[in-house]
Amino acid sequence: MAKKKKNKKGKEIVEQNPAPQSKKPQSNLRQYVPLTYGVKGLALAILIGLSMLLYFKSLDFGYVLDDKLVYTENDFVTAGSGGLKKILLTESFTGYFGEEKNLVQGSRYRPLSLISYNLENQVFGTKGTQKNLDPNPDKKSTALTQGLDYIAPNATASHAINILLYALCGWLILLTMRRLINRKSNDKEKWFWGLAFLTAVIYIVHPLHVEAVANVKGRDEILSLLLSMATFLSALKYVDTHKTGWLLSAALLFFLGLLAKENTLTFLAIIPFGLMLFRKGIGQKNLLVFGVLLTATVLYLVLRFQVIGFLLDEAPSTDIMNNSFAGMTGVEKYGTIFYTLLYYLKLNIIPYPLTHDYYPYHIPISTFGDWQVLLSIFLHIGLLGLMFYSWKRNKLITFAIGYYFATMSIVSNIVISLGTFMNERFAFAASLATCLLLAKGILYLKDKNQKLLATILTGLILVAYSLITLNRVPVWESELALNSAAIKVSKNSARSNSFMATALFNEYKTTQDNATKLSLLQRAEPYAEKAIEIHPTYYNGNLMKVGIAAELHKMNRQLDPLLNTFLEAGTIRPDIGFLKQYLEYINDREDKNKMLGFYAELANGLIDQHQRYDWAISYLQMAMQIDPNDPEIRRLIRKAYIGLGRPQDAENYR
Repeated sequence: MAKKKKNKKGKEIVEQNPAPQSKKPQSNLRQYVPLTYGVKGLALAILIGLSMLLYFKSLDFGYVLDDKLVYTENDFVTAGSGGLKKILLTESFTGYFGEEKNLVQGSRYRPLSLISYNLENQVFGTKGTQKNLDPNPDKKSTALTQGLDYIAPNATASHAINILLYALCGWLILLTMRRLINRKSNDKEKWFWGLAFLTAVIYIVHPLHVEAVANVKGRDEILSLLLSMATFLSALKYVDTHKTGWLLSAALLFFLGLLAKENTLTFLAIIPFGLMLFRKGIGQKNLLVFGVLLTATVLYLVLRFQVIGFLLDEAPSTDIMNNSFAGMTGVEKYGTIFYTLLYYLKLNIIPYPLTHDYYPYHIPISTFGDWQVLLSIFLHIGLLGLMFYSWKRNKLITFAIGYYFATMSIVSNIVISLGTFMNERFAFAASLATCLLLAKGILYLKDKNQKLLATILTGLILVAYSLITLNRVPVWESELALNSAAIKVSKNSARSNSFMATALFNEYKTTQDNATKLSLLQRAEPYAEKAIEIHPTYYNGNLMKVGIAAELHKMNRQLDPLLNTFLEAGTIRPDIGFLKQYLEYINDREDKNKMLGFYAELANGLIDQHQRYDWAISYLQMAMQIDPNDPEIRRLIRKAYIGLGRPQDAENYR
């Protein structure tokens, strides 16, 4: 409707009402300034170059530690295309052991990383003849592993792929964090001074990631975070553009991430949490994203149950090397868990010193009376308080803290027993929160016109982290280098001491000079002793003790030290296969009276101290091969059979 008005001269004029304009909701995409393809390519090149610069030495490394479980001695991985179906349909260590062994709670079903090894091996490996299916005396060959071809792995290719996947992981962190947070970017803002790129660069140089990148087995960590970030990015694109294809992409990527490692499950909470914070609360699109991810999770859990037969087994191992909390009270368990959570916080900020071994008892048994435990509880409650305090004041801080708690929950030993107190690779995903907050702090200084200080701080962080990383990478060259470094930090770890003894023993086996060989055995012996001192029933520690004693006996032919060592180890761990093998070797070669005395003393210890009647009989039968009429040996066999409740068998030795 027209309105009448008067102008300055008093004349009447007619003013037309403007046509009504429809109010359209502003698209999220309009607020987001995407990087050009050229900038994305440059950023990827920088991250690849930085990753190669830090990790190029690993290209000359071999395989260490658990690489044999998932790759080099996993028959399904080295069998070419014939092993792919078996990888999908069996627990992840079945290809190594020849049967399913639930060594840790929940077992392990991570077929994607094993499939990647298999495919990589088909392309870069060296085809060979039929593999010896029993290279390890502790490994069982079954029908599962029969008739498979063998392709020898290429270590250089394995390490190169890990480095490239790590760089790609950093690149997806850049793209995801930029889309999530930088929705109102300034066109004049330099992208390399942006929060997302700075976060990605700090993440790439962070020393806490060396274990996951330099150790081939760490690929499951890299794939899990890479696919989780790709899922997050797809979910954001769906919410921003309303294109259904991105929703389907998120579902597929999330399912693949779950197949890489169970840690991906935490993003079922992280992605909706991020959308709620940065995409205006709980909307229909956000709920749809959660529903799709939940559906993918259910499908994964069904598949996992079909393969393994359970989701979580009720009774975790009682061996502290597969369940570090075995034998602890509830107070000790949760006190120790809070101690490790404090240590994780410290390593996220000050990643030094580093070690691959956090087994008993490098991490001490703690209670709620220890100051470290109380400090840990105080700091974590403080972080939770800061998260809620920052909810409307600074969403980035809220997101970073929430992300940290979510990703740490599954590796904290609170939800599920992981088999060890902690590991550096367990913080691979969680450390992103630290990188976000460090980048935020740097840019806060820059925004306060402290660009010089921000630049100096950035340089200090990047240089310090890079130097620690460069110093840490060579440690993963070999078993000996790795354990030589670990024993300096993890002095109270039974596993570290035993593995150091093993590394020296393996070096002994490949050395020709007799003086050097003797020196290596003498260096290895105290580490085996220390391992047993920490954990008396530790199988590997006792095995190394027996093995070293046997090799020394071959060199000096002194029987008494050998039998004393065998007696100590055999009384505690009579199940050591090598112990019986070596005794059979010397049974008719050494002093018969000393041998009979040894068997009698060993049997007495097994019967009276440990009630291991079955093992006592097994060793006494070996004594019978020396003298079937020895009265003491026959008396002990009779006593052992009575202990077993088999009096009729006992009568045969009266």
